[in-house]
Amino acid sequence: MIKKSDFEIERERYSKRAKINKQNSKNSQLKKRKNNLIDAPYIEIYFKSLIRNSKKGFKILEICCGEGESSLPILENYQDITFADISKNSLDVIKKNCSSFSTKSISFKECNMEFLPFDNDIFDIVACAGGLSYGNNKLVLNEIHRVLKPNGIFIGIDSLNENPIYKLNRYIHYLKGNRTRSTLKRMPDMKLLEDYKRKFGITKINFSGKLIWMFYPLSKIIGYKKTKILSDLFDKNLPKWMSFKFIIEAKKIYR
Repeated sequence: MIKKSDFEIERERYSKRAKINKQNSKNSQLKKRKNNLIDAPYIEIYFKSLIRNSKKGFKILEICCGEGESSLPILENYQDITFADISKNSLDVIKKNCSSFSTKSISFKECNMEFLPFDNDIFDIVACAGGLSYGNNKLVLNEIHRVLKPNGIFIGIDSLNENPIYKLNRYIHYLKGNRTRSTLKRMPDMKLLEDYKRKFGITKINFSGKLIWMFYPLSKIIGYKKTKILSDLFDKNLPKWMSFKFIIEAKKIYR
């Protein structure tokens, strides 16, 4: 029996989930993220960055788009959109949910983000929400940079692999079969963020959720708003390496 590669395992995992959701119209709807500590960095930083950087005529590429879990702000604020993912079933789900945005120029590409099937310098924005660990870090970094126009911007949000508490949680998910070994090894860390800074030039990075392992369950007791104030306070004062999530905004500058 031929052993499947991690790439094949991940593609089959997401394709299977997307097939189920495609058949279940309720699960396949594009949804707004909720006001909770897990979704806060998406709503308050990542989505706002996508909206702030949108301009008429801009071309945007979302890699690892999945079923569109984080794609609604893109659909609402951009006209020329390309969604890319390794799973055809996932693309079918997001395509189904794009029907109300049919007046826009939207295309879908099944591909590996390590080798993007696009020419050099053609996108104004490349976006990625939680997908950087699904490809070789160096190859993905170079491909994002390659397809961006001069002064184009990469906007991404992902988990940071430095805090031992979060690393242990991901390892437990690996043992349960919810992750592959390669995604653990490729999870973004501070070194990778430095590589993005060197490659791009102008780079802004926000860090959040340094004590989310404690504050998220606490929010169920004292409420989201009060816990968010506490969480923000600790995020400002604790070291960056402790973060659960980072949000990067990197501008392609030719030197």
